[in-house]
Amino acid sequence: MQPNPPVPHTATVDAKGVHVTTAAGKSRTYSGGEVMTLTQVIDLAEGSATLCQSSAETCLELVDESAELASDCDGLVAEITEKGVGANLIGKCVVLQEQLALQAAAAKKVHDQVLLGEEACRTASVNAEVRHGQIFRAVADSPLTKPAERDFYNAR
Repeated sequence: MQPNPPVPHTATVDAKGVHVTTAAGKSRTYSGGEVMTLTQVIDLAEGSATLCQSSAETCLELVDESAELASDCDGLVAEITEKGVGANLIGKCVVLQEQLALQAAAAKKVHDQVLLGEEACRTASVNAEVRHGQIFRAVADSPLTKPAERDFYNAR
C-alpha cells in the first residue's frame, strides 16, 4: 500500500524570511539564519575555524605573559629577600606566582581544546564539500527552475 503522495507547500520570501504554508494551512517562517545553503554552511565552518585559530593564538600569548610575570615575581622575591623587607610580602609574591602558574596551565588547556575545535570546524567544512558539493553544484548549475513532478521520481 502506497502512502498518500506528498502535497507541495507554498513558500514566499520577503525581508522577514521564508514563509512556508502546508496544505493543512499551518505556516512557519524561517529567518535567514535557519535556511542555509551548502556554501553558507562551509563559510560558517571556515569562519568558526578562523575564530578558533585566533583564540588559540591569544591563549598562547596569555601563557607566555603568565610565564613572564612569574619570572618577574622570582626577581622581586630575590630583591625583597636581599633587602630583608619581610616574610609576609615574600609569601604574597609566592602566592601570586602560584596563581600565574595556574593561569598559564588553564590557558594552555583552553588552547588545546580550541585547537580541537578548529580541527573539527575545518573537518566539517571539508566533509560538507566532499559529501554534498557535487550534488549542490549540479543543482545550482541546472537550468531547471522547479523540481520534477512526482511521476518522474516514481518511474521505474
